Parts: sequence; C-alpha cells; structure tokens
Amino acid sequence: PSHISPYGLTWEKGTRFWNDARRGEQFPIDEELEREMYTTARCFLREAGYEHYEISNYARPGKRCRHNEVYWRCDPYFAAGPGAASYVDGVRKVNHRSATTWINKVIAGEDWVAETETISPELSAREKLVFGLRQLDGIVLEDFVASTGFQVDQLAGEALERFVDAGWLTRDAQRLALTDEGILISDALWPDLLG
Repeated sequence: PSHISPYGLTWEKGTRFWNDARRGEQFPIDEELEREMYTTARCFLREAGYEHYEISNYARPGKRCRHNEVYWRCDPYFAAGPGAASYVDGVRKVNHRSATTWINKVIAGEDWVAETETISPELSAREKLVFGLRQLDGIVLEDFVASTGFQVDQLAGEALERFVDAGWLTRDAQRLALTDEGILISDALWPDLLG
C-alpha cells in the first residue's frame, strides 16, 4: 500500500471492546508490549521505504494523506453527511450523527448541524501546537507565530521547557519537535499544551 496508519487500540467507553473488557472477554495489552509493537512497526516500515511523517502515519514518497494534513495544519474544512465535522472561520460544527435524523432535516430544509463551537484564537493556537507536534517535522516557530499570532512560550512555555528537559521534545531557534521518546508518550503531553 502507498499509505499505512498503524494506531494503537483505544478502549473507549460504549464501544464493543470496552464492553467485552468489562465482561472479562478481552483485555488491553500491556503498555510495554504495545510500546514494543509500535517501535517494531516503526522500524519495519521505515526500512521498507515508508516515510514516518505523523505519529501514526507512514507513506511512500509523495503519498502523504492530504486529507489528514488539512486537519493537522488546522486549515478550514467542510462537512457533508451525517456525523461529519467542519471547521471554518474559527467555528467547528458537527452534523447530526444519525443518518435518519440528518436525512430528514435535509429533506425538510432544516439545519442539520447538531453541535456548534466557536474556537477562541488561543484555543485555536493551542490546537495548532498539538497537531503540529504530531507531525514529525514539528513546528517551525516563525511560521507558528505568523499563522496564530502567539509564541509557543506564551501558550505553554513552562510545559515545553519541562518536556525538553525530560527529552520528549527537541528545540532549536527555528523548530520544535517530538523526540523518538516523545513520540511514544505524546498523548500524555497534550493536556498540558491544550491548557
């Protein structure tokens, strides 16, 4: 394949896996085994010629997922269909998730949007920081300021300093990026950056 997205399984409440685990029918694997599996997949895919360009995404040269890159850059996107989400001019909207409800609203000429959230400039910048760090190229600091109006240190300076000191982030005058160790624990970093 030209693109591979190996994600770790998330045990979310209300899903079949969650319910199976509650009944004792399935169990999450040990964190160390999951870490070993991720590292093995990463080495295998890179040796096979795939570019590791986002925490859980690998592509053949020139085959990055343009669709996902829109989200990771926090560019605007539109929604079509039940459960679809849009993000335009600082407003995030989610359509009704039920296909029946969505279709009935469209046919009746009614608003099919179920949720609307206005994203503040600061939250938008924080999201751009997190999504930017998910990409292995990291964040070009000058570009970040130009696109958000915020310095990364304004948003999360203390946390960023801690993460650099711990070896989870690398930073120079131009760029901020996850280290190999930071990639493995990145989900634990995001709450501190989102505020």
